[in-house]
Amino acid sequence: MERNEVARDSAEYAEIIAEVFVETVVKATNSAMYCEYDQEEITPSLMHCLHYLYLHGPDSVRDIAAGLEISLSAASQLVDRLVKKGLVTRKENEDDRRLTSVELASAGSVLVEQMRERRSKWFESIIDQMPEAKRCALLDGLEGFLKVSLAHEVNIDRACVKCGMVHVPFCVVNKVKNERAGA
Repeated sequence: MERNEVARDSAEYAEIIAEVFVETVVKATNSAMYCEYDQEEITPSLMHCLHYLYLHGPDSVRDIAAGLEISLSAASQLVDRLVKKGLVTRKENEDDRRLTSVELASAGSVLVEQMRERRSKWFESIIDQMPEAKRCALLDGLEGFLKVSLAHEVNIDRACVKCGMVHVPFCVVNKVKNERAGA
């Protein structure tokens, strides 16, 4: 099927470029997340769970499921696999055994830090090849897009859950939240 020509300033072209951008970043990020530990495969799904715990600290399986936007059973299976690999620990609540807290083990922290380093080096290798004006334009464009798209997002805190960055004044999500609050 042949596509009609689209204008560079059209929403259709922006959508196409955004899709290619997201796919490229996701592939690179997933590649950085894949690794081996003790001669066993650590899949991107397992690494996402480890990364969530790295960013948020000890948490319940229910909260992990909510944070990763997966089912409770899927989160429970991820945690079980990570416990078997020695990358997380599970602690039962003394008052209610149904409540458990999942915590990153030191080996899990090391894996996440290595993954973050690989991912950061990939981004740095791309950004370093761009002229400063293009880097600034990229950030301005991404922030502008997020500002508009998050302006009416009901659960804007989902973006913070995914980010894990210490709250800083220049964060676009914080700016949108402050604008909503009338600050």
